[in-house]
Amino acid sequence: MIKVPVNFRQTDEVLEFVKIVNEYPFHMDLVSGSRAVDAKSLMGTLAISEATPLSLMIHSAPSQTTERLLSQMHSFS
Repeated sequence: MIKVPVNFRQTDEVLEFVKIVNEYPFHMDLVSGSRAVDAKSLMGTLAISEATPLSLMIHSAPSQTTERLLSQMHSFS
């Protein structure tokens, strides 16, 4: 499992985030405290998007694919 901090400043960033994570085959959650939502769900991501701190939990071992995803996540940190 890989944990990455995430921060959304505008609603259009949430849309872009969901579009990106849906390109990958592994399961991902957005977590804030005891709350967790499916990161690939637009409604769930919008519901938790203003929470802080917010982390993306990637349920996969490190690989070239996860490294590519992590490079795309830099704009949400």
